[in-house]
Amino acid sequence: MKAHSVKRRQAREGKYANYFEIGHNPFEFYVDFGQYDPESETVQMHTRIVTSPACAKMMGQTLSSSVESYERDHGPIPASSDAVDAMEMVRESLKRTENQS
Repeated sequence: MKAHSVKRRQAREGKYANYFEIGHNPFEFYVDFGQYDPESETVQMHTRIVTSPACAKMMGQTLSSSVESYERDHGPIPASSDAVDAMEMVRESLKRTENQS
């Protein structure tokens, strides 16, 4: 029996973030992501992305374009995070994903 070559893609690990910090130096930008717990008022940082200034600029433009597209499809995003129930947004997103399956 002949062995078949199969390409395998490793699944990406998704992590929820409701908090981030951005910094830079002359050579790179970094974005730290974490989860803020309002009950304890603490942040658990979990991921750092480091990239070049050119890539950071492209990422900012792409994110801006994605936000505009989201708002066309789903309506305006509230400017204040206090007006957003993050868990309700997650629940609604899961419902839409389940309905598309």
